[in-house]
Amino acid sequence: MLSRQALRRLRPALSRAGNRAFASQANQHQQSHNKKDFNSNDGKTFAAYAGALMGLVAAGASAALMEASTSTALKPHSRDPIALEDPNTPPPRPDLPTIPLEEIAEHCDEDSLWYTFRGAVYDLTFFINGHPGGTPRLLMAAGQDLEPYWEVYRQHLRGHVVDWMEKYRIGNLSDEDTKQARNFMHGDMFESDPYRDPNLLPCTKKPFCGEPRIDLLTNDYYTPNELFYVRNHLAVPEIEPEEYVLIVKGKGLKKHKFTLHDLKTKFPKYEVSTTLQCAGNRREDMHDKNHKIYIAPHWVVGAMSCAKWGGVRMRDVLKYCGMDVDGMAMGTTNPPNIKHVQFEGYDIDETGLCYGGSIPIDKAVDPLGDCLFAFEMNGDPLPRDHGYPVRAIAPGHAGARQCKWLHKVIVSDKESQKSWQQKSYRGFAPNINFEEDLSHWPPPRLDQAPIVQEMPVQSLVCNPPQNSLIGGKSATDITVKGVAWSGGGRKIERVDVSIDGGKNWQAAELYKPIEQRRNRHWAWTQFSQTIALPDDIKDRLRRGEQVELNIVSKAMNSDFNVQPERMEPYWNARGVCINHWYHVSTTMDPNKDKDYIRHEGQEWGNTPSGGRFPKAWGDHGWTSDPKHADDANFKLKEGGDTYHKEQKSY
Repeated sequence: MLSRQALRRLRPALSRAGNRAFASQANQHQQSHNKKDFNSNDGKTFAAYAGALMGLVAAGASAALMEASTSTALKPHSRDPIALEDPNTPPPRPDLPTIPLEEIAEHCDEDSLWYTFRGAVYDLTFFINGHPGGTPRLLMAAGQDLEPYWEVYRQHLRGHVVDWMEKYRIGNLSDEDTKQARNFMHGDMFESDPYRDPNLLPCTKKPFCGEPRIDLLTNDYYTPNELFYVRNHLAVPEIEPEEYVLIVKGKGLKKHKFTLHDLKTKFPKYEVSTTLQCAGNRREDMHDKNHKIYIAPHWVVGAMSCAKWGGVRMRDVLKYCGMDVDGMAMGTTNPPNIKHVQFEGYDIDETGLCYGGSIPIDKAVDPLGDCLFAFEMNGDPLPRDHGYPVRAIAPGHAGARQCKWLHKVIVSDKESQKSWQQKSYRGFAPNINFEEDLSHWPPPRLDQAPIVQEMPVQSLVCNPPQNSLIGGKSATDITVKGVAWSGGGRKIERVDVSIDGGKNWQAAELYKPIEQRRNRHWAWTQFSQTIALPDDIKDRLRRGEQVELNIVSKAMNSDFNVQPERMEPYWNARGVCINHWYHVSTTMDPNKDKDYIRHEGQEWGNTPSGGRFPKAWGDHGWTSDPKHADDANFKLKEGGDTYHKEQKSY
């Protein structure tokens, strides 16, 4: 009999079989799809197809067949790059032929990929390797309508995705087939995701990616677990601690399997304080009508947090498995077949493909690198959203490299070949874009697009928060607070702040309550400064005028690297390693007391970069589309999900 853990892992992996079953019932005249077998690199198999159907029937899933969508006429649509009203309805194209569903269903393999969406037919065969989420997902939906999939993955519903697809439109559906095509249900892998705190603002909900309200980041040095930013690439797995296994294998190692109890009893426990930042933090800054970003999430600013992690040293586990970690760290041993440590997680997509990434072996074996297999976060067991029961921690590196729900550690001569390593987080030159280059993967000169590991110097003004109205009655000064960090363990030496957009600067006071050594400054530095208001601003306030401030910071690290003023010189199509000055728009009101503060309109002001959303930032893509205006069954609870604290120790 399968264990509970095995059943949990099979359930999402087989959801595609359920999709086909729904589609078959809803659209009986559509031909069945004869997919090619996928190789092991794609992580797909249909050997359990019959079992998946039985499981779905047993769960009552077949009874949940979705009713056909109400027929609505397609609206004439001007293709404004980021339209504000119904941006996802393809325009009428009477010049194109009407194609029957039976024909579309035949184009469902690597040789021909056709899709439908709201009455339009697209040939995206060329895109077979271009999807940031990997080829298997394209094959999963091939020959079908995209809307049931996008009902779950609503980050596609921002208008510019449909704009791009229109270039590859080849036909139309009849009115009857338009209704029939989307009349199936895509299994939702995210139903068992944990509750999240309301102060985590989601920029995608499935998978969940949420950033804290950044005005809360200076309240504590260590970010409370429920407010720590969450970057999930897939659904959160349910893992019982007694069933957890960490597999360590690869070049020059004796394969071992460790239980959670093994990790806690065979190795000394260490604690490391480090800041994590998503490689794509502030991605929305790079998205506007002239330069579009076609990868999610579109973070605004808050995908950076700090915690104290507890666990066992990565080098200790590798040594236990037979690696000469001391010789490799000292350079006396240099095996040519050991260059990288790959990580694979328990989290998997609908096709059975797990998340993965890698770091250089030098980082993993370095006694000063402080890499952990962590099972604690700020003194508590890891929350589910942060990798319970075990995750990788590689201080100073991008969050994407620090695999959560860690299942396998593979020592190799190659980097991870997962799409999240090879495609998603590369720093391309400014002349490379998605539409002409990345969608036709591989683009030219990948050697000029390094994979993100360590990250550049960063600072963010947190208080006052973006787009706020603050009291200015009898005010003579204003206090600015924020956080600063640099990848690679570089120390924050100074943070300069300005209230006039960078015309005049002064150094802030720095706060770091813990001691960290040279090139091991893994944790952030908080800063604050009370700035005297210039005479002209005080005069305007006395006259009863509101005054707008443009508050900005720039940090300098121990290598004397300073944040750039603008993004244009380093704009990149994946939206990674973004660190230009972050401007905060604040208005002082002479009729309000000095301690008064509130947000005006949308909390983020639709971002300082000019990226526009149909609705408030916290809802973009999720309630913005008229046909998908619910909350996507998003679960909120103050403090988030804390069940892990009740688990017994192993």
